[in-house]
Amino acid sequence: MVISLLNYIKNFLLSLKPDIIIQAPSRINIINPLDAVEGDFWMPSVAINGLTNPLSVFLYIKEIEGENRIKVYTLKKMMTQYSIEVKSEELFLKNREGLIAKFRGQNKLIYASLYRFCEMSSCFKNSFLNSNIEIGLITTIPEKSGLGGSAAIIIALLFGLAQFYDIYNNFNKLKENEFPINKDIIAEMATKIEDEDLKITAGYGDRYVISRGGLSFCSYYGKLYHKNLSKEPLAIYDRIDDTYELNNIPIIICYSGVLHDSGDVHGKLRKIYLQNNPIFLGSYKKLAEIAWRSRFAIMKHDWARLGKYFKENTKIMNHIMKEAGFKYGIGLANNILIDLIEEHPDVYAAKLTGAGGGGSVFALVNPNKKRTILNYWQDKLNEIITNKEIFVSKFPSFPVDITHKLKNTQFYHIKIDKDGVKKL
Repeated sequence: MVISLLNYIKNFLLSLKPDIIIQAPSRINIINPLDAVEGDFWMPSVAINGLTNPLSVFLYIKEIEGENRIKVYTLKKMMTQYSIEVKSEELFLKNREGLIAKFRGQNKLIYASLYRFCEMSSCFKNSFLNSNIEIGLITTIPEKSGLGGSAAIIIALLFGLAQFYDIYNNFNKLKENEFPINKDIIAEMATKIEDEDLKITAGYGDRYVISRGGLSFCSYYGKLYHKNLSKEPLAIYDRIDDTYELNNIPIIICYSGVLHDSGDVHGKLRKIYLQNNPIFLGSYKKLAEIAWRSRFAIMKHDWARLGKYFKENTKIMNHIMKEAGFKYGIGLANNILIDLIEEHPDVYAAKLTGAGGGGSVFALVNPNKKRTILNYWQDKLNEIITNKEIFVSKFPSFPVDITHKLKNTQFYHIKIDKDGVKKL
């Protein structure tokens, strides 16, 4: 019997006898990137799972005897079979100084999350300090892919800890100046963990959609300056997939295989935006208008109209990023992948998701032609990778060396994740 990757991971984690298992989805930005400068704007995003690769973070927690530990697992595929192996194992100290000391290590997202939770909730801190736990993590979201992988790790851990210690929406354990732990507060905490604790420039967009799930229009009015919790509004998360009877959206994702650091891109764009650069202000205003107009196309399931907004989005973002000093705009690999797939008559448009400079793009396609279009995309990509003359004829101003990195591309069919972060 062939077992799905999702069930394989579930069965593996269950074999470890955990007290709790959590799944957090990935996400794509429908119109982007307003991330990190999204204050005063609406931004449409969608939480997603892959149909074959679940494109998710899986995390377990269990009480143990002995010292606290973190285990990070890696997934390997051999022909048609999978295997899961321990990639790293690390004992950790729970005191404040011990957690902060790990902010530069490979598990910095986990340590910063533990630190922030201790600072945020006295009930959590007391329970955490008086128990011994093992935290295990495996992700199927490609690293630095622009699909929200870092945010998904943080949100899975925060949600898992809240459930494990029975403080999720538990109003009986609140002190006067504390906030209940729910999906909105988790999204806010996740932003502060990256933006403040780890000094990685990030916005609220990824965190709300991964936490809450579905296809949404989210308003970040009043959140431009990332103030402390309760010193600015919470985001307004307007869930529309059920309202507009959207069970799916006809999208194919292509991860370019080119790693990027989203914080570096967002940091540069945010700095210029906050300096009131007129080109940036005007461009982001146009993006904001495209964002709210796109809602009417989504409401009508008018993918051709939505595709036109995608193309405007790409044009504006290439302009913004070149203005910011990025030679190839949204990225060399990204522009190549978009140009290749937009030649197909059943592709309405393709665009970037995430920060740019690498990561992923996705194509909005005729819902009845998804398999054919994915095969076409793969074939066209293989053509320019294997034939230098074809590459040069299509992209005469681009360096041929990029084809070596494009050998690592991965393609995904996806569906809308309806739950956001959840217990399995």
